[in-house]
Amino acid sequence: MDDEEFVKNTARRILSIPAVSPENGGSGELKKAEEILNILDEMGYKNYEKYYVDDNFGVTRPNFVIKTGNFEKTLWIIVHMDTVPAGDVKLWAHDPYDVHIENGNIYARGAEDNGQGLLTALLLLKKLDLNKMRLNLGIAFVSDEETGNTYGIKYLISKNIFKPDDLIVVPDAGTEDGNIIETAEKSVLWLKFTVRGRQGHASMPQEALNAFRLSSKFITFFDDELHKTFSIENKMFIPSVSTFEPTKHEKNIDNINTIPGEDIFYYDCRILPGYNLEEAIENIQKMVTDFTKKNGGEIDMDVIESEPSPSFNMENSEIVLKLKDAIEKIKGKKAMTVGIGGSTFAAFLRARNIPAAVWSTTVIENAHMPNEFCRIDDIIGDVKIYEYI
Repeated sequence: MDDEEFVKNTARRILSIPAVSPENGGSGELKKAEEILNILDEMGYKNYEKYYVDDNFGVTRPNFVIKTGNFEKTLWIIVHMDTVPAGDVKLWAHDPYDVHIENGNIYARGAEDNGQGLLTALLLLKKLDLNKMRLNLGIAFVSDEETGNTYGIKYLISKNIFKPDDLIVVPDAGTEDGNIIETAEKSVLWLKFTVRGRQGHASMPQEALNAFRLSSKFITFFDDELHKTFSIENKMFIPSVSTFEPTKHEKNIDNINTIPGEDIFYYDCRILPGYNLEEAIENIQKMVTDFTKKNGGEIDMDVIESEPSPSFNMENSEIVLKLKDAIEKIKGKKAMTVGIGGSTFAAFLRARNIPAAVWSTTVIENAHMPNEFCRIDDIIGDVKIYEYI
């Protein structure tokens, strides 16, 4: 079976299996993990180690690693098995779990995030030439990337699997040219806002306090205040400013003719490293307090996720230098380093002084979207980079 057919067949086997975290309404990654283990067994790899964790929902979250070679250093590729939900299936041209392959593209939920990384890792294992190895090859298949990492990379790091002198690549972001290496990330802050007004009949608004209207007014105020307060720009990052996006919104009322007394929504904040995250949270809480004093009602703010950006210089790390060399030799392009707003496994490793580069050749602005896809040529091409390293 040639490389392209292997990728197609493997994609059909693993991308057709939903792997949505329980927090997002799914049943987890176990079925997908079992199929990946079947594929490894078929290729003759049986020397993997399992690290399974039961989460707060009573669901088993699988992680496993495979390591080949007897050298001092290891090239690690760390990929995640979970995906976000499919979203509105009416926006998809095909069933998001009925893997569709057309014109060299693989379409499915999770095809790019992080199916491309999974397929790249498995193809690399298939093509591995033990006689040409100068480093160990380690692959970590990880759960829980989309919902906090407690049962995934954080657990694996606690087991001391990855060493400071290892070479680590996280193929969870990239560009179409494949000449961008991510070496820094913004701080991640997820917030939940519970707005309380006073429920009432829609025909008698003077007797109520509309929590939905209060939320809308707060979001407008909040957006202006955030961008004034966190206005620093850093050209290394894409985008170059801190970002603040209202995202999830919970159901507030069942019927049209009742004014809601409670409204709940969430914010995804990605804050540049120049800001102290604890101080940022204090500033945001003050914004909430100032708003309620002026407009009435109550707003409770809960921090769902708070992960500060590690202050760790990756520029001259061995993995970055080797990636740059490989990209120039294989692709004929000069590579550059950037920072991103996305959150990857690399941030948790860098926080423990373990260098980790984020790199791949991939279609940008594609993850989490309808008709998500990856390109077979990118997978095959990225394997050549890893083989060179």
